[in-house]
Amino acid sequence: MGSRSSPNTKGENTEITFLLGQARSGDRHAQLTLAGHYDAGYGVARDMGLAAHWYLAAAQQGSVAAQARIGSKYLHGIGVEQDFDKALQWLRMAASADDGDAIAELGWSYQTGTGQKKNVRKAYKCYLRAADLGHVTSAFNLGYMCAEGIGTEQDYSRAMHWYTQAAGQGNPQAQVNMGDMFARGLGTKPNDVAAVEWFRRAAEQEYPKGQFNLGHMYATGHGVPQDEAAAVRWYRKAAIQEYSRAQFELGLCYLEGRGVEQSAVEAMNWFLKASFHDYPRARYQIGRMYAEGLGVPEEPVEAVHWFTEAAEAGYARAQYRLGRAYAKGEGTTKDNGQACKWYLKAARQGMAQAQYRLGLCYIKGSGVERDLVQGYAWLYSAALAGEAQVLRALNKVREQLDVGALIDAERLGRRYRSEFAIHDPE
Repeated sequence: MGSRSSPNTKGENTEITFLLGQARSGDRHAQLTLAGHYDAGYGVARDMGLAAHWYLAAAQQGSVAAQARIGSKYLHGIGVEQDFDKALQWLRMAASADDGDAIAELGWSYQTGTGQKKNVRKAYKCYLRAADLGHVTSAFNLGYMCAEGIGTEQDYSRAMHWYTQAAGQGNPQAQVNMGDMFARGLGTKPNDVAAVEWFRRAAEQEYPKGQFNLGHMYATGHGVPQDEAAAVRWYRKAAIQEYSRAQFELGLCYLEGRGVEQSAVEAMNWFLKASFHDYPRARYQIGRMYAEGLGVPEEPVEAVHWFTEAAEAGYARAQYRLGRAYAKGEGTTKDNGQACKWYLKAARQGMAQAQYRLGLCYIKGSGVERDLVQGYAWLYSAALAGEAQVLRALNKVREQLDVGALIDAERLGRRYRSEFAIHDPE
C-alpha cells in the first residue's frame, strides 16, 4: 500500500481509486485491502458497511483473512446484520486454514456464549490453538484463564507462561498482569522491581491501568524509591483517560497534599469525576468533605446524599457514616431503625466500628428489639478486631449475662468475626 500519509493527500486518493478499480474487477487482494481501508478509515471516510461488503467479496473468492474478518463482522453485527450462522460458517472456514484471528473469535464465542452454547473448556482449547499460531490476545486470554481457573485448572505457573508470551509481544493487559503476578508472588517469587518494570512497559503504552499501578508503586515505595510527586504524575496520566481509581487517588493526593500542593477544590474536582463512573469510594469522600467542612461549607444534608449513594453501592464506610447520621439526626430525620439497618450492613463487611455501634443498639433496644446476647456478640466481634472503645461496654454487659448466655454470646461473636471477614477497601 506504500507509505502512510495524511488521509487527504492526492497520493492516497489515487491509491483508493486504483484499489476500487481492481476490487471491482474481482481482485481479491485489492478487495481485502480496500475493506481494511474502510474498516480503519485510512484514506477514506470510515464505513463499516463498505468494509463488510468488500470483506465478503474477498471471502467468497477464498481469502482466508477476509473469511475471518467477515465472520467477526457477522458475529458482532458490525456493518452487517448480526447473523450467528453466517458468522460461524465463515469463522470455521478460516479456522480450518489455521487463521489465528478466526480461531480466537471462535474461542470468544464459546467463552461468552455468543452464537453458540457457552463452553469455557472449548474456549480454552481454541485460545491454545490460536496462541500456538502466534495470536497475542489469545496468549493473554490463556494466562487469565489459567490464573482464574476458567476452562482449566488454576495454575499460576502456566498463567505466568502465557502472560510472558503476550507481554513480550507488547500486550499491555498482559504486562499489567505480569506486574501483578510479580507483586503478589503468584507463579513466581515476589519481586517488586520486576513488577515496576512491567507496569512501566504498559504505562509507556498509555495503558491507564499500567499508569495507575506504576503510580501506586511510587506512592508506596515498592520496587522504586518512594516518590509522591512521581505517583501524582502517573495517577494524572491515568485519570485524564477517565480511569476512576486514578481519579480517586489523585483526589486524595490533593486533599492531603501528597506530592502536590493541597487543594480541596482540586480534590473535589477529581472525586466528582470518579463519582461519575459510579465509584463509591469517591462518593463517600465527597460526603465526608461536606460532613466535615473539608474545603467546602458544612452541609449535612448534602453529606447524607453522597453517603447514601456510596452506601447503596455497598461501601462499608459510607454505610457506617450513614448509620451515624440517622442515629444523630444530622442531615436527615433521626431514625434509629435506619441507623441499625446501615450499621448491620457495614458490620457484615467486618467493620469493627459498625459492629460496636450495632452491639450498643441491641443492648439499649435502640432501633431493634433489646437482645443482650446479640449485643454482646457484636461487641465481642469488634473487640477481636481491636476496637479499643468496646471493652468498657463489654464488661457492663458481661455482668448482666449468666454463664450459659455468656458462653453462647462469645461463641456467636467469634463466629461473626470469622464469617464477616474484612473485605471493604480502605
